[in-house]
Amino acid sequence: MGNGFLMLDRLIGMLRGKKARRRKDAERDRLFGPQREQAAFRKLNLVAPLAGELDKTPAQVVTHSTAPLASPPARAIVCREAVLGKNTRVAGYTLSLGYKINPRVRASSTSIQRLYDKVLVRNLQEMGIQRLLAYRLAFVDVSASSLEMSFLEEPQPQGIVYVAGTNTQLVANHATGLAGLGRLRALGYRTGLRADVVETPGMAPFLALADFLFIDIGNSDIPVIGDRMDAALRLAPAIRFVATNIQTLEEYNVCASLPFAYYQGPFITSREKLDAPKVDAGRLKILELLNKLRSDAGTSEMTALVKQNLALSYKLLRYINSPGTGLMHKVATLEQALMVLGGQKFYRWLTLLLFTSGESTGLDWAVMENALIRARLAELCARDALSAEERDELFVAGMFSLLDVVLSMPMEDVLKQVSLPPWVDEALLRQAGKYAPYLELAIACEQSDNDNVAALAQAIGLDLWRVSSFHVDAMLWAQEIGE
Repeated sequence: MGNGFLMLDRLIGMLRGKKARRRKDAERDRLFGPQREQAAFRKLNLVAPLAGELDKTPAQVVTHSTAPLASPPARAIVCREAVLGKNTRVAGYTLSLGYKINPRVRASSTSIQRLYDKVLVRNLQEMGIQRLLAYRLAFVDVSASSLEMSFLEEPQPQGIVYVAGTNTQLVANHATGLAGLGRLRALGYRTGLRADVVETPGMAPFLALADFLFIDIGNSDIPVIGDRMDAALRLAPAIRFVATNIQTLEEYNVCASLPFAYYQGPFITSREKLDAPKVDAGRLKILELLNKLRSDAGTSEMTALVKQNLALSYKLLRYINSPGTGLMHKVATLEQALMVLGGQKFYRWLTLLLFTSGESTGLDWAVMENALIRARLAELCARDALSAEERDELFVAGMFSLLDVVLSMPMEDVLKQVSLPPWVDEALLRQAGKYAPYLELAIACEQSDNDNVAALAQAIGLDLWRVSSFHVDAMLWAQEIGE
């Protein structure tokens, strides 16, 4: 798999330096075949794979460099961004090889666009992305020129949404694009469009085949967005709208008043307002329990504290007797529950409750899932480098790294409420210490920061394929915990 990343990285590295030449010859648009296309790839310091190699997985594809490389510069990694539904829970993820790279690829030749899409789809397939899609959607951006390519049909259709755009690409590939969308729909895939202007001539047939229309709310004012949605509904009454590029909670609240079905953007973990603390009585009790656990309080003392809160007692017994714990016999008392859980698991469970107890907002569940992925990914990346106890502390650091968002207070004030291990404080307050590199890597995977992910992974001795695999494992684990 590393060679697949190497192949794409070489391509991306050169795209950053200069634009790929556009060839007038129609043969340039065939994938990886002609001699002239091979020559173009050589000028990008990459020889395109031969036709026979295209049927192999990214791990099997061999790239050829015109000069030796000092170290493997594999800097492509599948990144995620959450998409929320109307219920403010995570409904799916957009998955890409980095949104910062995407625009450059989309502006390049058809061959490069298809290469990019092929590597993305093959990597999603090899990473086992299908495991996530029982209760989630995977929104996968592809070029309009790739809609006719057979590699899109490799993942099972459940949960996959291929998102094509923009208007210029769609109209330029009108016949093949329509045929590709039609074939994908017939096979059970859902499709979406990133149409800039709905009423562009020739767009109506594409809208009729699409399940979702993505609208960038950062590029237009509300009346224009409303008109675009009305026009789309006239052409495709069943289409569902996805608001993208939502930066702030204020923008989200405006979008929530419009007929959007899904919402995407950095607003989910926005730190724009940290001046209205939400440390209510329920959360204060949880913080007290966390502090008692850190001071090595015994089971009888912890049981007495839990009994003081009826809601907390009920939640604990319900959790310990849930199918997910795998117990053969029902636990009847709080003391038994605490003994079965053990101190560390009880600590993790209480940390989860900080996100959803008391006066929680609608977005707290989405923030919690993000924190769970972050914490679990950091923990998995450290499994060969840190002890079990250290990994537990690293997990706590990952969870607490978003508590400032949930509690609406600066991190310094959050940490005054609870006693945490010194290395956790160091990672959260100063982004330093032995836990910081793992936490920073997990955060970089959320931000589609390919360069930073590559550097951080290399610093802790992990190749990007392992990071990607851990990432999917963490997403699946967080989904199961949330459910």
